[in-house]
Amino acid sequence: MKKILFASTALIATASVAAADLTFSGSGRFGLQYDGGENGDETILDHRFRLTINGVTETDGGVKFEGRIRLESNDTSGFGSDGDGPGGAGFAVSTGGLRLDVGSVSDVFDSGDVLNWSGSEAGYSAFQGQAENFEGFDRNGFAGAGADDNQTIKLRYTAGDFTGSASYSMETGTRGAGNGNAYWQLGAGYSFGAHSVGVMWGDGDADNSQWALGVDGSFGDFGYAVLVGDNDNLDDVAFGVSGSYAVSAATSLNAHISTGGGINNAQDDTSYGVGVSHSLGGGVSLAAGIGSDNTGETVGDVGVTFNF
Repeated sequence: MKKILFASTALIATASVAAADLTFSGSGRFGLQYDGGENGDETILDHRFRLTINGVTETDGGVKFEGRIRLESNDTSGFGSDGDGPGGAGFAVSTGGLRLDVGSVSDVFDSGDVLNWSGSEAGYSAFQGQAENFEGFDRNGFAGAGADDNQTIKLRYTAGDFTGSASYSMETGTRGAGNGNAYWQLGAGYSFGAHSVGVMWGDGDADNSQWALGVDGSFGDFGYAVLVGDNDNLDDVAFGVSGSYAVSAATSLNAHISTGGGINNAQDDTSYGVGVSHSLGGGVSLAAGIGSDNTGETVGDVGVTFNF
């Protein structure tokens, strides 16, 4: 990640500003993805490039203000390449253990503030994990390019090993003619040593109450995560578990299984997968995975990822 520090006459003359900086960070990936779906076996060239621009300044009193946007380009379903430009902007104000996020930001279920949702995902593109069967949840995050997610207000408080979080996501659509899908969420998590437990609950205008409970942690080179959840769209409670093992400092193996869930008796096949990742250093990794999704189709990928 490269950092550019801006110190101008205007900043120096502004007494309420103690420091300001602008950072650029991002990630890239490219490889092959396989999907044995209903349209027949298909292998495509997959790629994604993301560049996140983050601006931070802090008052003399120690209150930090942040703003960020993301530029992104992906392959498309038509085998092409798509550059969408910047996504929505997200903002944050924080001091001590209190943080307020507004705009294009993660809600409680998406943020990872209180529990590990995805666990150890398979493949270089993280195409599948323990939450594969967890369909129909209200869960939105920091928007990628061209996305039109709900604007969200989220408040998080951290004190020692405890974290509490609450969010409200506004309806999407044209002002005054939204789709009515406003919703709110609550969550709490606690860490003890190498292990954590968290619980989340939410409801909204679409009458979609939902909850999730998660536990995760590690025993030396072994990592694990367990997730249980339900919402009004699902036919049954969804359950997922994943694990990882560090074979060496550079190589790790992972596996996951997800079952239950289902919407209208569909997408309820037990899904599972395995993956391997090897670090080349410098933020570059080779990875591959293969599995079966919640419709019973074989899926997999192989490729390279890098962070900068």
